[in-house]
Amino acid sequence: MTIKKRLFISNILMLIIPALVSLLIISLSLLLFKNVFYKQFMDETVHKNDLAYMHKILVEQSKEFLDCNEDVTDSTLYRTVEKYLASQKMKLEIFEGTDVICTLGSSEISDTETVLAAAMESLGGEGSISVGGSNLYGEKILANDKTYNILIYSDAEIRDDKFNEFIVKNIIVLLLAMIISAVVITNRFLTKFIFRKIEAPLDILTAGVHQIRDGNLDYRIEYDGQDEFRSVCEDFNDMAERLRRSVEITQKNEQNRKELIAGISHDLRTPLTSIKAYIEGLQEGVAATPQMQQKYMKTILAKANDIDRMVDKLFLFSKLDLGDCPFYPEKLNIGLEIRSVVTSNEKEYREKGMQILCKDIPQDLEVYADPVQLRSAVTNILENSLKYKDSETVAVEIYCENSAENVNVIIEDNGPGVPAEALPKLFDVFYRSDSSRNNPNKGSGLGLAITAKILERFGGSIYAENLQPKGLRIVMTIPKEAERE
Repeated sequence: MTIKKRLFISNILMLIIPALVSLLIISLSLLLFKNVFYKQFMDETVHKNDLAYMHKILVEQSKEFLDCNEDVTDSTLYRTVEKYLASQKMKLEIFEGTDVICTLGSSEISDTETVLAAAMESLGGEGSISVGGSNLYGEKILANDKTYNILIYSDAEIRDDKFNEFIVKNIIVLLLAMIISAVVITNRFLTKFIFRKIEAPLDILTAGVHQIRDGNLDYRIEYDGQDEFRSVCEDFNDMAERLRRSVEITQKNEQNRKELIAGISHDLRTPLTSIKAYIEGLQEGVAATPQMQQKYMKTILAKANDIDRMVDKLFLFSKLDLGDCPFYPEKLNIGLEIRSVVTSNEKEYREKGMQILCKDIPQDLEVYADPVQLRSAVTNILENSLKYKDSETVAVEIYCENSAENVNVIIEDNGPGVPAEALPKLFDVFYRSDSSRNNPNKGSGLGLAITAKILERFGGSIYAENLQPKGLRIVMTIPKEAERE
């Protein structure tokens, strides 16, 4: 059951249960009142304003406690009758002969009562007399083998409002007490009903947060409940996975930064050392002839050009990494762009020992890319094949595969390939499969890293795989349309 449903049921029960308890208390109170109190005084539904009936009841009650052998005023019935008479502003007097045994209700004697008493005396102590709004009822009874005269002073009507007020006050007090008890008990039960299904998931989440806080990014929450916490736990696991990946990327970037600094230091030191040595040779007269001096100067110029190219590539990579490189994408015919790169460099590549074959490239296949950066990406891959050839010549094939959203530009060579463990790092900055870096003339390790950044800028991707029995295949995925933001 979901937390939302539990809260809904809880709120409904918080209304229904106290209401039902209230109805139950009212019903029990009315039943108790009817069976106990009315039996002592009157049946209100039949004799609500029947003064004669009330006189009869009061006389019967008086006879009942007069028949008791105990003190009249100690009788529970006596006290009950007295309370009722006081609420009605009535008075009941019991005479034994001329002596007043007890007086119940009001103790004050008004002028009207004096007149009524005198009139009742003339009637012999029995009967009913009314004067104005007052009434006197008299009756003689035999109780405990004695004759008593009972006089009841009252208004013309029974004071139902006072009578009811006395009853209602007691009922209300009892009702409020029971309702408050019902609300407290209901609230306690429903709180437990709800929070027992909330407390356990919260404990699970808290434990998970503590695990992540302590660095255990592989920790995952297992929760099989079918409520709102399920999605929260799934999001927690997703967050933990993203955080783990983020930490791995950060660590990888930190390692790349260290390798970048080490690579720059190594690759700059080699040509700078050569330049320094040749300049010292010129200064010390080692190159004594003009021909030797000219050779030294050409070598120095070549090394300086190597540094310049490496700095240019490093600068380009930094701009691509920061997203600061000019980027002007447009619809391009991929076949024309590839053939243009191959044609413009074909003579130079042939002289260096690389043969390029373009095949299976549709004439009308278009991609969305920056033309300058696309040519740079293709050139970097071709130069990589040329630099790492293991024979006098290397054969390169370029072809395309078309899909609904992308075009795969595939460049294969028959070179030595790379070790399997090197494939995931091939496009890292300054990475060379020659881990000892003893041959800096084979490249700076920036070319493929720049290509990867260019493809990332296009919204595409790049990966490499070894061919059998030898060779390397590099696949560039280029989108046909611009990315939707």
